[in-house]
Amino acid sequence: MSAFNSISDTGAISGTISQAAMDAAIDWMVLFRSGEAGDAEQQRFVGWLAADGQHANAWRKVSGALDASFSSIRAVNQRVPGHGELAGQAILQAGDQQHKASRRKLLSGILAIGAVGAVATYTARNGAMQAMVADLSTGTGERRSFDLPDGSTVMLNACSSADIHFDGRLRMIRLHRGELIANVQADSQRPFIVQTDCGTVRALGTRFLVRQEAGRSFAMVLEHTVEVTARSRQTRVLREGEAAWFDSETVEAQQTGLTGKAAWMDGMLSVNDEPLGEVIAAIRPYRAGFIRISPAAAKLRVLGAFPLDDTDQLLESLAQTLPIRVSQYSRWLVMVDTA
Repeated sequence: MSAFNSISDTGAISGTISQAAMDAAIDWMVLFRSGEAGDAEQQRFVGWLAADGQHANAWRKVSGALDASFSSIRAVNQRVPGHGELAGQAILQAGDQQHKASRRKLLSGILAIGAVGAVATYTARNGAMQAMVADLSTGTGERRSFDLPDGSTVMLNACSSADIHFDGRLRMIRLHRGELIANVQADSQRPFIVQTDCGTVRALGTRFLVRQEAGRSFAMVLEHTVEVTARSRQTRVLREGEAAWFDSETVEAQQTGLTGKAAWMDGMLSVNDEPLGEVIAAIRPYRAGFIRISPAAAKLRVLGAFPLDDTDQLLESLAQTLPIRVSQYSRWLVMVDTA
């Protein structure tokens, strides 16, 4: 049995642990996870472990936290086979010397902020299973236009899904996730409604955009007017060029940053003095894996237009024009922080 396996069991951790002991434990973890540790390294590890009680406590804390994070990935993999494995590969690959520093930093981040848990949560909630059974859906990086039974059309942005329900009294689209643009044919007998988690958007004209985010929805009128109603029944009529955010209780007008909101139809991301955090959110549906951005970097302001179909180039352009550092640990994990 290897030294790594023989001391991976966790036990009570008593006393304080110095930062030096924690740093050394992380270094050992990087070495063992890289697959480069031989008999000599394992002997040195046993000696380090026995040299100080803090060392054993530090190792238990590091290995326990990492195992807990990977248990989340294993749970994801049971629900959606393959997804958890991809998330895990983002942490465990790249064992060569060139990537050791990056891996060490990443493992440190896992212990501090639960980055692996965030990856697991993302993959568990990305709606892949729901999209498989939805009437309308798009995958990563895919935009698609659908013809509806009444002659209307709806275009879905990447990683979006919706169900349709048309009958003799009503035309309804239930947007489960993502974003759509509806181009509506007139029908005075049957209203056209897009329903989100937070309320409804009813067409009083012909063309409008709706987006579903976590805990809130967005609507913008491209032609004519719409009526936005929150689940609380609060209502606001929006005219051409106007927009609003709404949750289950309130509808609040959005006055700025509307230019280019529908540019994704043409494969472009148009940004007019918006936070980098929102830009990264717009990139995520076009890229497999996970992009994490630090709170400080998320506050930076962005101005420009970028092609959505090449996210590597998009991230490189952001890195060249903003004081940020983009660290790509694999195709499946990118971290953005201030430089």
